[in-house]
Amino acid sequence: MYLRNLMRLCVAAIVLAACHSRQPATQQAHAQGPTDEQQELLDQGWTPVEQAGGELGEAYGVRPVYGLQDNYFDIVMGRGCSVAVKVVDAATDRCIRYAYVPENTTVTLNEIPSGLYYLKLAYGKDWMELSADTVRLARFTRDVFYERSTEAYDFGQKNGQSFANYTLEINVVNGIAKHRFKSEPISEAEFEHN
Repeated sequence: MYLRNLMRLCVAAIVLAACHSRQPATQQAHAQGPTDEQQELLDQGWTPVEQAGGELGEAYGVRPVYGLQDNYFDIVMGRGCSVAVKVVDAATDRCIRYAYVPENTTVTLNEIPSGLYYLKLAYGKDWMELSADTVRLARFTRDVFYERSTEAYDFGQKNGQSFANYTLEINVVNGIAKHRFKSEPISEAEFEHN
């Protein structure tokens, strides 16, 4: 009888351990508690946010610019983490659109104006925000890295009649972004600079 109860207890412990290891990584990370950096941000008033996919506009310090034609970016974020993408005018280095794309989600940025653009990308987990005086600050706080596309995306000449559309498919494997555009690493400060 004692041996049978001991076996049941061992089986129950194995089943519970297996179920716990199947939790999504974000649940496991939150169960571990905040990192030192996250705790410092929490102490400064930052808040963890489960951000839905879509554009981040003027509240985040980016005044969106729209074109008349239906030029668009489809941003397909696969597995590994989420991504924040800034579409930057190559002629002025001014960010014209800003979007948050959660893991395993697609976001479309419509009506990109005619011109040449490059991308700034921030990858990571555990998005946090802080409402400052005039703008909302936001950032990833776990497994973060940044990059910039080294090629420009051509959305045509001003007053042109042709449409241009691009699809960006991104996955992150072992902390490395896998995609079909050329890029280079940048710092957080370079990502933040509009």
